Amino acid sequence: METPNPNTEQNGLIELRVEDVLPSPQTTDAFSLILRELREEQDEQGTHQVPTNRYISIIIGQSEARAILVELNKLPTHRPLTHELFHTLSLHTRCDLLMVNIIHYENGVYYADMVLINHQNGKTIHIDARPSDAIALALKLGVMIHIRSDIFEENYQADDEKPEEGPAFNAPMEVYDHEGLLEEENESREAEFSIELAEMSKEELLELLDAAVDSEDYELAEKIQQELDKRG
Repeated sequence: METPNPNTEQNGLIELRVEDVLPSPQTTDAFSLILRELREEQDEQGTHQVPTNRYISIIIGQSEARAILVELNKLPTHRPLTHELFHTLSLHTRCDLLMVNIIHYENGVYYADMVLINHQNGKTIHIDARPSDAIALALKLGVMIHIRSDIFEENYQADDEKPEEGPAFNAPMEVYDHEGLLEEENESREAEFSIELAEMSKEELLELLDAAVDSEDYELAEKIQQELDKRG
């Protein structure tokens, strides 16, 4: 069975490693996904992928940042995130993700290609995807992430460079509280959800409770029941 060759030199691709997710210096409601270049080096023990001082930064949203942080930190989730749902679907359809390639860049936007193999017919499948979604899935499955070398050469930053605008931003060295981000996001959602429940009538809450139990969303059912108990 023939599958795509991931050899970076042969295919004009550069392998990347997900290094971090940081607050974006350009906007308050977004995050920077830092992807570090890897380069092959040989020593007495063999060939190794070694990080260089070059990286690209992709601006992503809060929900995408959360999904990537979940995989980076191996955090459990109560309900499947989008990339986890795609993984489950691929298992049932006997498709495996082989690699993720960033293959296009236009007007400040990166485009990714997810390369899969269908084990039922042996065919290779290419799926257009946002890099953030594809990379979250790649992290979960431990597959390689690449970028076309010409795109990387045109857009990379180096550790000793600073952005033209905004505060000093040394992406690979800056430390950020990942768990704090997830906790703040969860607290914000919890507060908003509590307000929504408080504004619902008792009849609406009972209908929502039945739906939550039917769908086996017991965490939601517990919150609804707590709101009903407050009202006596």
